[in-house]
Amino acid sequence: MRVTFVTHNELGLACLNELVELGADIRAVFTRTKNEDISDQTDLSAFCEREDITLHNIRSVNNKEVKKEISSYNPELLFVVGWSQLVDAEVLSIPTVTALGMHPAPLPRGRGRAPIAWSLIKGLDQTALSLFHLVEEADAGDLVGQEPIKITNDDDAAALYNKVVEAGKVLIRDYYPAFESGMVPRTPQDESQATWWPKRKPCHGLINWNDSPREVYDWIRGQSDPYPGAFSYINGRKVTIWSAQPPTNENVLARPGEIVYTDGDMIGVGAWEGIVELSEVQPDGDKRIPAARLVTDYQHEVGDSFEAARARMR
Repeated sequence: MRVTFVTHNELGLACLNELVELGADIRAVFTRTKNEDISDQTDLSAFCEREDITLHNIRSVNNKEVKKEISSYNPELLFVVGWSQLVDAEVLSIPTVTALGMHPAPLPRGRGRAPIAWSLIKGLDQTALSLFHLVEEADAGDLVGQEPIKITNDDDAAALYNKVVEAGKVLIRDYYPAFESGMVPRTPQDESQATWWPKRKPCHGLINWNDSPREVYDWIRGQSDPYPGAFSYINGRKVTIWSAQPPTNENVLARPGEIVYTDGDMIGVGAWEGIVELSEVQPDGDKRIPAARLVTDYQHEVGDSFEAARARMR
């Protein structure tokens, strides 16, 4: 089975490894040139060198010369995984069997951007990784299959990302016989159930301390590594909040944004009818530190407050 693969992230690399172990003939891999705006970009050069696979660094999969390169490998299957660009009809027509993509949401729900972040921000306890036939419209093609993923109370973006990677391996193993046969399953998505999640940018991470402790916690964990992080301001200085504890101090009166106490390496900060305990923070321009060091090392005190939220996306 001749495969050409387009990816720039860890999920794609994990799927490539599975395909190689299963005996697929990986003709070439196309990846993005280094781009600081891609939070989860992964270097594929070591893998391709080890497996003696040609690696192309590209900016757009829809470029005329790139299309010629993909066509030259005469792929039966074309995988496009974790790629931020829509793929045009000419590219989709290249593989002789089909073009396949993956999306970490239970399609047709959760189409669009930043599905890992949104799943946590929205406080979901279940998601899925969807394997589907690519069409020109984002995330709208017929489903091949889905691997359910449980989201626990302690999961942050990195933990959920790792679960998505493991789910990708399962889907490749489960459907490899279908890939080889050329009879890849198709189940149309129910358009009446479709929902869309918007693109997120680093500036969208501003914390609203007037939200409930649960909402603030979900906001923080949904934007942690490998993403740019949730943030707030104290005395005019930006502070990125990398981790917090699942809330237990709810129904406690505290001024939203106020540093209420320190506890070991943590600080308790007021939210709407409760407190959020912050674990790791990063003052702008400095390294990451235990949250309590904001008080011990940065001349802030219990009673100081993070600034009220500005307008932001939720």
